[in-house]
Amino acid sequence: MKRKWLMATGAGLLLTAAVSEMIIMGSAPAVYSSKQPIEMKMVVPNQPVSHENTAIQPPKNEKTGEDPGISGLQTGSAMPGKAKSLQDTSFQNEKPGQIYYRNKVITLMYHEVTPGQKNKQSLNTGKFERQLNLMKDNDFQWITMNQYVDFVRHAKPVPPNAVLMTFDDGYESFYEYVYPVLLKYHVPATSFLIVNTIDNPKHIGIPKLSWEQIQTMHENGVDFYSHSFDSHVYAPLDAAGNRSKAVLKGPVYVKNLGRKETSGEYLARVRSDLEQANSILKEKLGNTMNVIAFPYGAFSPALLRVCKELDTPVSFTVLSGINRPGGLNGYRVNAGGAGNDPEALITLMKNNAVPTGKKLNTGKAGSGPGPVIKPEPPSSNRSTSSIVAE
Repeated sequence: MKRKWLMATGAGLLLTAAVSEMIIMGSAPAVYSSKQPIEMKMVVPNQPVSHENTAIQPPKNEKTGEDPGISGLQTGSAMPGKAKSLQDTSFQNEKPGQIYYRNKVITLMYHEVTPGQKNKQSLNTGKFERQLNLMKDNDFQWITMNQYVDFVRHAKPVPPNAVLMTFDDGYESFYEYVYPVLLKYHVPATSFLIVNTIDNPKHIGIPKLSWEQIQTMHENGVDFYSHSFDSHVYAPLDAAGNRSKAVLKGPVYVKNLGRKETSGEYLARVRSDLEQANSILKEKLGNTMNVIAFPYGAFSPALLRVCKELDTPVSFTVLSGINRPGGLNGYRVNAGGAGNDPEALITLMKNNAVPTGKKLNTGKAGSGPGPVIKPEPPSSNRSTSSIVAE
């Protein structure tokens, strides 16, 4: 029995490296087709970088050395007087002029935010700033991840109309275009990183943040948590590759083994990936708690159990809804994409994140009824409205 256990554990650790290597191979696509097999190769994590600058500064344009056009840090009405860390939400109003919901939190989900429109998944910076102005004018109140975790885990109070801002994938454009706007309006936010893509020249696709940029933003109050170490991919379920699955959700086919993973191998792989991500984030940023946004929003009961065992009780899906105390696997409302209408988003938020004609979702994400956005494997002809992939 001991020999079998050792063999299963060893295979699981190798499978973790296999999944990670899928997206750093120079010939691999940024998002995997159902035909792409897993091969087993080792990945070496980045070395730590230290930064000591603690002054709040907007990012500089790397080409000119000048700021990107934000005139100071106190242009937003939420930032009177001396500039504060984005973690400081003392300006919140317990009795705003308009109250749409109490003891609930709407979590907004974004991916890339840039000037112009790069693709269907990206949001124009003008629309993003319009959203923030409308939220402020309509008495929505931004909270930090610490506030959110205390709320869902311990039912600690949050202000009325509470909103949590989250951004997936760790794109470099977050530093260049989003961060200055967060400072301008004093908006706390969380970025979920695919940890092995940071400062990793072998990773292809949309450029990602550097640890230096992350350190600067973190020192000024932006939170950074896990979007996995390197599991933002789909993999086949059989040799033919006719079916595929998000690799954190369950066992997948491994070409080198000529078969699908066992349950034990899958759990060992997932555990290794999530542990590595949490460890590096703690080492680089001093994180004192673990939070994860599941790639593609895909999860399973087994994955949730692993998260709990790794002291990561709070997670996020891409299921649409509003969050309440006890909802540890949280809902998120997609606020990005080319088709976003800022006014329509505010109307949805005022309606407790329930689309017109729908019933209020009373369940917990992943454990009850409600509007569901199902993850789909990437393909050239699928709709982009349900899942935003890298």
